[in-house]
Amino acid sequence: MAVPGADLLCVAVGLLLYACAWRDARLVRRLRREGFRTEGLVVANIVDRHSQNGNRSTTQTPVIRFHDHQGYMVEFTTAVQGVGLGLANGRRVDVRYLPGESQKARVWMRRHIIGPAAALTLIGTLFLGFGLVIAFS
Repeated sequence: MAVPGADLLCVAVGLLLYACAWRDARLVRRLRREGFRTEGLVVANIVDRHSQNGNRSTTQTPVIRFHDHQGYMVEFTTAVQGVGLGLANGRRVDVRYLPGESQKARVWMRRHIIGPAAALTLIGTLFLGFGLVIAFS
């Protein structure tokens, strides 16, 4: 017996994740049109080791430092984190940021631009699919 409202909850979460993906895609579009381009330096990688069921996985989140158009030093972590997504310390990377909103910066690499929206869309599709399966079964 299905839990009452589980289908609506799954569909709602799926639609919420789609909305977040759309918002992220709009941010990338704004960065492309209005964003300033500069060079950043990878100053660290935050390493988080998980151990579940005997499996050890390590996620890495790069920390990037750059100077914005007003000369302020800005440090941010990338929007994407995961296994194999770390960047070598000391590496120079292209960064785009919005004027006045330099904390919304992105590393200008394909996996760091497309990754968040793609992951949100994929997970949203899974939730929406589960919701539909629950509703029609």
